[in-house]
Amino acid sequence: MRLLSLLLSRLFESIVVFCMGTMVILVFFNVVLRYGFNSGIALSDEGARYLFVWLTFIGAVVALRDNAHLGIDLLYRRLPALGQRVCAVLAEVMMLFCCGLFLVGSYKQTVINMDNLSPVAELPLGLMYAAGVVCSLGMAAIIIKRLYLLLFRHVDPDQVMPLSPEDALISEVSK
Repeated sequence: MRLLSLLLSRLFESIVVFCMGTMVILVFFNVVLRYGFNSGIALSDEGARYLFVWLTFIGAVVALRDNAHLGIDLLYRRLPALGQRVCAVLAEVMMLFCCGLFLVGSYKQTVINMDNLSPVAELPLGLMYAAGVVCSLGMAAIIIKRLYLLLFRHVDPDQVMPLSPEDALISEVSK
């Protein structure tokens, strides 16, 4: 299980790096060609758009894994241990529900738009929405793992959802 988790993490990180690097190269060369040589790469705009969508959604999965999403824990940190556990479980269940909604909607849009082609590259528009399917499945897997740790392994919520290094430093300084 840990090996699979590690492999998926590395795969998602690699996809983010690939999307960002390819997007930068495409846009850079397109700008140079347009302003320097009065020509351009026709697929550059659409390619960058597709890559940006995938970068955003796969990056959201990586950010969830690293607990890097924005969160306000002012009330949560003041609760007793049991209250923190209940709050953490409720938050994970609500996120899992939202992932389910997002999965259903993304899947429907993917299927609907697979026959529609982009104007220049003639790629199926459903590929854009497929990023939502991959994102919701990746996030759901992370959330299910966290719920398992919270409910059945009785792991402390701070270990499942640790503070970011900046927040940990602020917490230490304020004590």
